[in-house]
Amino acid sequence: LMHLQIALSIGGTISWLNIYPDGSGLANTIIPIGIFQQGWVSSAGYQGTAVAGGIMLMFRRTNFGARVGTCGLGMAMLLSCALFVRNPFGLVSLASMGILLVLAGWRLPPFWVGELYALLAATTCLNAITSIRVLFFVTEAIIGGVVRTSDATSMQDITKIPSWIWASIWMVLAFWMTAMGIFITVETKENDSAREALDEFRGEDHPLALAAELT
Repeated sequence: LMHLQIALSIGGTISWLNIYPDGSGLANTIIPIGIFQQGWVSSAGYQGTAVAGGIMLMFRRTNFGARVGTCGLGMAMLLSCALFVRNPFGLVSLASMGILLVLAGWRLPPFWVGELYALLAATTCLNAITSIRVLFFVTEAIIGGVVRTSDATSMQDITKIPSWIWASIWMVLAFWMTAMGIFITVETKENDSAREALDEFRGEDHPLALAAELT
């Protein structure tokens, strides 16, 4: 999905997107001619996933952010199915997950939607790290029955910079964004109110706290 968004952002078009059972995907994009445009789209998958995962983690402690993020991810999947996905497996799998995420983000209680959102954010960060790790050992892979070069190899062909350097840059970015997401969190007034209520509950002069101490 990151490749699609970046391709559209530079004035490109997307013919189709296929998702396969092994978790891989293949997009057919048409972008303006230029080294920058080619490199920007080729590198979008790994760095885009890393950035998205880190930002998602930053909002894991906000009820509003978790609910909007979960529903938004589901809507993005459904929109991709309507506009770009063309193979049966991709349509069924993405549409099913999209519907479930929208319903979960809309109907689940705040605690559970927060837990689900945190899981999605953490999974996105870990996916970026584990996927980039493979680039140090693999230069091509079979996607949809066709041998395709990796994004790092494509960047090497475009920029003449070795693929392992690109993989290293993306790996550093993935770890950096994960750390940023863990240590930098967005707080809201709702969170502050809940914390104050919890602190008040734990106060020594609170009847429930006194009862707990007596028992």
